[in-house]
Amino acid sequence: MIKFLKALFGCSDDHMKSIPSPSSQKSPEQPFKHPSKVQLEECKRLGLIVKPGMSSRDVWQMVRDAKEDPRIKALNDAYHAQQRAIQEAEDREEYGDVVVDKYKRMEALCRVGVHHLVVFKKGKQLNADVFEFERASIEDENEKSIYVMVEGLRPKIYKPRGESPYIDWNKEIILKSEQILEVETLPKPIDMFELGDFEKALDRANQLKQKFL
Repeated sequence: MIKFLKALFGCSDDHMKSIPSPSSQKSPEQPFKHPSKVQLEECKRLGLIVKPGMSSRDVWQMVRDAKEDPRIKALNDAYHAQQRAIQEAEDREEYGDVVVDKYKRMEALCRVGVHHLVVFKKGKQLNADVFEFERASIEDENEKSIYVMVEGLRPKIYKPRGESPYIDWNKEIILKSEQILEVETLPKPIDMFELGDFEKALDRANQLKQKFL
């Protein structure tokens, strides 16, 4: 075989010896990355010791493992609760209690996989649907127009040929909190293949809408 390769490619013995075999080629090592300032501060806050020579990846793994400890988890949760309280106090000073209270009500509804019956207005039209809220935010484009914005998903029914119909929450919608007239959270999410449950939920949403007609 070697003679055949020499004849085919015109390789000398020295050239053939210089070609490394696949097994001898090593994958390049990842460059060492030092722990970031944020990582070091978090370790100090949680009482974790960063040993000399630990990489950013090592520290990340150490912190992740440490948070499995109930004591460390409690420390971490208390810190983030404190930060949220500080942020809320700053928001209340800047935007006022009315706006922040609206934001907190809307933000509490933004949970993945949780469905809500919603009565809302788009322009002059009154609507009712089953939403999955994604995100709430305080918008302050100018001092005279400060409001709470809510982003969510509306359902769309798909009926593929030869397959079972299903529902997918993928129609994006953005509303101001003032446009949302009523919200009723469902006790459990609607399964994407349970069209009967979806129709019942939609009927209930339309019943809620009647109060605003």
